Amino acid sequence: MIVRWDEVGVGQDIGLAAGAVNVGLHRLEIAPGETAAQADAPVEEIVFVLEGSGSWENGEEMSEVHSGSCGVRLAQHQGHLLRAGKDGLTVLAFVSPIARKLFSRPTTAKPNIVNLASIEPDYEGESGKWVVVARKAGAVRGGLNWGHLEPGKTGAAPHLHSADEEVFVILEGGGTLELWPSPVLAESTEREEHEIRAGDVVWRPPSTGIAHFFRGGDEGMTFLAYGTREPNDVCYYPRSNKIFWRGVGLVTRLESLGYDDGEPED
Repeated sequence: MIVRWDEVGVGQDIGLAAGAVNVGLHRLEIAPGETAAQADAPVEEIVFVLEGSGSWENGEEMSEVHSGSCGVRLAQHQGHLLRAGKDGLTVLAFVSPIARKLFSRPTTAKPNIVNLASIEPDYEGESGKWVVVARKAGAVRGGLNWGHLEPGKTGAAPHLHSADEEVFVILEGGGTLELWPSPVLAESTEREEHEIRAGDVVWRPPSTGIAHFFRGGDEGMTFLAYGTREPNDVCYYPRSNKIFWRGVGLVTRLESLGYDDGEPED
């Protein structure tokens, strides 16, 4: 499902509007000098700064944040808040996974902040650039990556997840979202293409049998990719018929069969 973030009220749950089940996403606009508290609920929060500057505080320590900063509040941490500087502060706040329980005692810790400008990209080449952001800031339960696709170039091969829930936020430019059915669904479902542009939020639920695939448009495309990082997730690639057991680090290729293959006729 695709929604426009400017059609969802500021502070409202964009993830819920897009259909997400275990991912919360809010766009917060904090006026100069004002603060926004981060919930102490047992969830992990990943914050990405879109515009402005300010500070991330926990009552004892603070870290400066500005455009391109990514901060992580772990599930066991409490008492964190964002304070906007003279230019205000606009952020995206991802919260997940909502369904998991917290088994550790709440603590106070220094804010974990990294910035795109100071992180080595995990990939940089003809297709674009890919930066694993939140994990470098200490994220455990979720992952937030920053990506850029050059015009006409594509991202990860068409794939679907068995357990991971993903939310994509288009920041600049635009392109195409392609949806590829798995072999069983391909018998009754056509491949789809959807135009996407800056401000669109795309939800990709797990276990749909439908893979997703992004292609940059004429201006290229810059986006954020959030995933729940479920440890038992299996990833399937319909174009190459590969399966990736991510938890054990194994990629293999299996033969695709019809449902009745090998069964005797009655």
